[in-house]
Amino acid sequence: MCASVMCRSESEYKFIAKIVEEVTKKTDRTRLHVADNPVALESRVLEVASLLGSDSDKAASMVAIYGIGGVGKSTLARAVYNQISNHFDGVCFLADIRANAINHGLVQLQETLLSEILCEKDIRVRDVYRGISIIKKRLQKKKVLLVLDDVDKAKQIQVLAGGQDWFGSGSKIIITTRDKHLLSIHEILKLYEVKQLNHEKSLELFNWHAFRNRKIDPCYGDISNRAVSYAHGLPLALEVIGSHLFGKSLDVWKSALDKYERILHKDILEILKVSYDDLDEDEKGIFLDIACFFNSYEISYVKEILYLHGFKVENGIQVLTDKSLIKVDGNGCVRMHDLVQDMGREIVRQESTLEPGRRSRLWFDDDIVHVLEENTGTGTIEVIIINLCNDKEVQWSGEAFKKMKNLKILIIRSARFSRGPLKLPNSLRVLDWSGYPSDSLPADFNPKNLMILSLPESCLISFKSLKVFESLNFLDFEGCKLLTELPNLSGLANLGALCLDNCTNLITIHKSVGFLDRLVLLSTQGCNQLEILVPCINLSSLEILDMRGCSRLKSFPEVLGVMENIRDVYLDGTSIEKLPFSIGNLVGLERLFLRECKSLTRLPDSIRILPKLEIIMVYDCRGFQLFEDKEKVGSKVFPKTMVVFNEGKRTVLDVCSLNICANNAIEVCEPSFISNDFGFVFKGIFEGRVNWYQQGIKKSSPCFWFRNKFPQIILCCSGEPPMNKDNMILDFKLSVLINGTKQFSSSCNYIFSAGRISDQILMCDLVCKVERSYLEHEWNKVEILYEFKYPMPLGSERIMANHDRTTTRNPSWSLIYVCQDIKEDVKFMSEFMEYKEVQRRKETLLSVHSMLKNHGFDWIGF
Repeated sequence: MCASVMCRSESEYKFIAKIVEEVTKKTDRTRLHVADNPVALESRVLEVASLLGSDSDKAASMVAIYGIGGVGKSTLARAVYNQISNHFDGVCFLADIRANAINHGLVQLQETLLSEILCEKDIRVRDVYRGISIIKKRLQKKKVLLVLDDVDKAKQIQVLAGGQDWFGSGSKIIITTRDKHLLSIHEILKLYEVKQLNHEKSLELFNWHAFRNRKIDPCYGDISNRAVSYAHGLPLALEVIGSHLFGKSLDVWKSALDKYERILHKDILEILKVSYDDLDEDEKGIFLDIACFFNSYEISYVKEILYLHGFKVENGIQVLTDKSLIKVDGNGCVRMHDLVQDMGREIVRQESTLEPGRRSRLWFDDDIVHVLEENTGTGTIEVIIINLCNDKEVQWSGEAFKKMKNLKILIIRSARFSRGPLKLPNSLRVLDWSGYPSDSLPADFNPKNLMILSLPESCLISFKSLKVFESLNFLDFEGCKLLTELPNLSGLANLGALCLDNCTNLITIHKSVGFLDRLVLLSTQGCNQLEILVPCINLSSLEILDMRGCSRLKSFPEVLGVMENIRDVYLDGTSIEKLPFSIGNLVGLERLFLRECKSLTRLPDSIRILPKLEIIMVYDCRGFQLFEDKEKVGSKVFPKTMVVFNEGKRTVLDVCSLNICANNAIEVCEPSFISNDFGFVFKGIFEGRVNWYQQGIKKSSPCFWFRNKFPQIILCCSGEPPMNKDNMILDFKLSVLINGTKQFSSSCNYIFSAGRISDQILMCDLVCKVERSYLEHEWNKVEILYEFKYPMPLGSERIMANHDRTTTRNPSWSLIYVCQDIKEDVKFMSEFMEYKEVQRRKETLLSVHSMLKNHGFDWIGF
């Protein structure tokens, strides 16, 4: 009996000892060092923890944290680890996997993972495939927390955490990486992007490192803001620069920042360059081109130039996006973090620190002038883009391009030269030289691969036969006021765009232009000496024919063949007296512009058979008669339902409903408030009836929720047009989705003067014309989709003719105003979730007032 008691006591002792051991394992876990001064971490930790899910989740949960180097991914992962590690049977934080995989191998990482989670020493797995089996076998029933930090290869995830079934219920796996593509390979759907700090948080972090909790000298206020602006929200840069400047004088601060703005700090360069080193040669070239030249440019233009440089563009752009090196914003522009851009430029500078003529890319003014004036160029140079101030003249011999045997892209946007070039390399694929200083191209210039030839505002008088330009796709002589005739272009079989705008002395265009099979754009705007374009046209690919401002133009070419692709014909301000009957062959024509055609008195009957023709602009055409038989003319009448405010003036537009739904119950109508008094907006903000959306603050579409009855809503939005010299066309599209289903879509076309660029404010009411039940007694989500589309100007940033020559932009801001008490049946989701409601309304009020003031509307009381 004593033996039985002793046995039971010994069993209880072992059981209690095991419990103590397990509790000790959890309570004695070492917390990881997160940061000396954590900034903006609390909310981010909560967001990642929310993605991970609750402890009661049955399946293992995998979450990925991604972003550019130095943005704080590992810091965030360590903070999350510390927050939740006590809730697991076993934990492991595998730091710096990228470097450890190279230095020690994946087998050792597997052994470390097992040893830390199981709290056992000397675990050996011998090879990665046996290691996979051991991990699955021994951890399949354990609730574990595993962090894989700085993953850069798909195999690292595959051998360390290949599947959720490797781990027990409630397990959490966190992965940090710069490469988003790795996550899609492993079908990891829960993603968290770490974004840059805002200015306030950046300043807090910088000041901590620069002053170490000491009292901040007010004299350092401005230069601290300069340092923070330079770092552009990147914690790595804020810490490195702040630590370097700690305890130093104001003069040293200024000198150091001057240097950093020229040459990236080596510690920052080393961290950021990791992503670059992981690229292949093609991807590196694309990255360097964007860093040196094309940050903030429209993606369509960037892709075209990159293609002409010889790169595989689509895949390369996607890789750079996945690695967080670039982004494409809502307006279709490429965006690169300022320090990532500096890193790329520093890589090119280090190709030859002393002689810029030995680098692959030249963009810095002083470097370019040095190379051109000293003739130090070499075959290494592939791209030169110049944008000098007009008061600086390049004093050169004209021979500088002779040694540049591999120069593919030469773009000169603004520069004065003492003379024209005597040599141009035959390797050129893009020659875009604004103000080209010679009256002709060099006699021995034979560029068989040249695809863009653009010489706007140049001294060009004549040029030789263009047969040598057999690959040419884009030809632009805009503003060449000395050019009198255009020669035979029949040898340019690939020509897609021909721009002769404002060639004010151009008299003759060779008849071959009328038979270029691949020509998509033909523009002769402002050629006021041109009396005839060409006698005949048969341009099967042509989409746009623009002859605006050709004041002496008296006739339209005979159309010899059916042209199905033609969309727009501009004849504004011409002296055309009649259109030929053959214009009926323009079967694809959608818009015919005839503003101020004072000599035109009638249109031929053949035009009425054009199946797609919807818009005919006929302003100031004296005595104009559409057709002899007016009863045969069909017409559509649309309500004037959209109000536009442009430079303080108000215009009412027609909106054409596209009738997306057969039983459409939603419509737009003229807004309740159509005066210049925007006081109702400010009143609505205080009453909680307005939700304000500003581009860059809120990424999602404007939306609200209603129940019982669809409310009357005032919509207001503003679009910023691209820079252009002439009148512009705005295509505005509006769509309404209710519970994810498109219920209404409309569009309108608006022509406005762009002499002084200003935003266009558009306003309308959104109403329910027929009562309809959606989700009864439940909340229905309404989402508003806007789209502004403008023609792409033929400026220095040109796109090829076979691309869409329009640019689509999101509204710069928009607002929703509810014309009723919204306490019961309408709700907004606040975009300023971290502020109290009063603070949110105050911020909104200031933003709205600032925007409207920029449009010329002063504060208006109510």
